Amino acid sequence: MGRLPDNILADLKRDRLVREGHWAYSTGRHSAGLLDRDHLTTDPVAVGHMSYAIAKRFFVDHVDSVASPSIQGAGLALWIAHFLDPKARVVPADRTSAGPAVPPGLDDLVRGKRVLLVDDLIAMGDLMRPLAHSVEASGGEVIGIATLWNIGDPGIGRHPVFGLLNTAYEAFPADLCPLCAAGAPAATTTGY
Repeated sequence: MGRLPDNILADLKRDRLVREGHWAYSTGRHSAGLLDRDHLTTDPVAVGHMSYAIAKRFFVDHVDSVASPSIQGAGLALWIAHFLDPKARVVPADRTSAGPAVPPGLDDLVRGKRVLLVDDLIAMGDLMRPLAHSVEASGGEVIGIATLWNIGDPGIGRHPVFGLLNTAYEAFPADLCPLCAAGAPAATTTGY
């Protein structure tokens, strides 16, 4: 459940939205995959397919609202909310000095609700952590955290992170990287 279908992964590779190799990320993790998130989030077909796969993972969790800390994540949240049944509402976060937060005018979409947090990419969790806190402080229940790809820790606080591309390309701590252990060429450093 929630696995990226092989035909969609093949399309992403064909369109160079996902590339294979040996990559090193700012988080210190390595992976055999690289997501071109800038171009991916401009492709409605790719985003639609991936959003459906994320929504499928959370179909039985009775999501009331989908909240996101970023503009790229808000677009993804809209698609995911559309694919959920019943349809969920979308809560784009406000920027505050404490980080992304539930906007005061939308707190009714969080209070007493089951909320899925979504972003396009999670590296350090520095956007998701304050949003999760804001949702909980507003009376909402965070029922999951989802992303196209998680290149950071497997959880944020007490919440595991579901990374859709992680089903195909796991991100390993550098000292546990199977590519390094197999003697692959040195990892190419990425921009994120």
